[in-house]
Amino acid sequence: MSGDEVVVLLVSTVLAFWFWGAWYLRPVLVRRVGRRPSGRLLLRLTPLVAVAILWIVLKTAASFDVRDDPKYLVLYLVLGAAWVGFFVRLLAVAGISTRDDVVERANGSAAIAVAGAMLAIALCYAGGNIGDGPGWWVVVFAAGLATLALFAVWLLLELFSSVSETVTVDRDAAAAIRLAGFLIACGVILGRAVAGDWESAEMTVREFAAVAWPVLALVVMAVVVERLARPTTETPRPSPVPFGLVPALSYLAVAIYYVQRLGIPV
Repeated sequence: MSGDEVVVLLVSTVLAFWFWGAWYLRPVLVRRVGRRPSGRLLLRLTPLVAVAILWIVLKTAASFDVRDDPKYLVLYLVLGAAWVGFFVRLLAVAGISTRDDVVERANGSAAIAVAGAMLAIALCYAGGNIGDGPGWWVVVFAAGLATLALFAVWLLLELFSSVSETVTVDRDAAAAIRLAGFLIACGVILGRAVAGDWESAEMTVREFAAVAWPVLALVVMAVVVERLARPTTETPRPSPVPFGLVPALSYLAVAIYYVQRLGIPV
């Protein structure tokens, strides 16, 4: 490993321990009276699923000099842990806070949305690792492009639907499942959009734009669904299966079908 790679490994290790130590310790330190913890188990398990996704991608689709080298597998896995931990802390920008909504207010619906966002971020980072490239900075560039686009489409959905408010204020589980499915579907597409061998930053951006455009169609689809499925006075608690799971699986089906048609560069 080169000197800069050692520095990246050390910094990523410190950040990963900082972010995930706080993630697992903060709920234990919070004491509430009269309210049962909700969503904590989901948020304990989701990081493990995210790590499993990263490990599978690194072992099967990363650069040839990463797949079979334990040092580089650790480097990019730890970098991914720090990456996901950092961006999960920014979810409040889109209207959902792990600390406030899940830990402090015991909002189980918010936990579902946070779990979906975490997996989506992991998919964006995983996509940046697919293909051959000259170094860690290529992964950071590609994964950054996908992750920032993920937040952009979430904010676009929020602008036209206020879905995060439905999750945090109304505690609507169906809306949380829809949002989680939407984010994961976007993560699948955006991760695929930055996958492939590195040529240049300009080419990466061009290929990203050419591949990632269906997320805008997903936004339109999701806005329409949110307008139809949001809670009303007649239906204050929409059923999670027809109003939540079905739309979420529809988003995922569209994303998986699209990526399957494109194929995964290996």
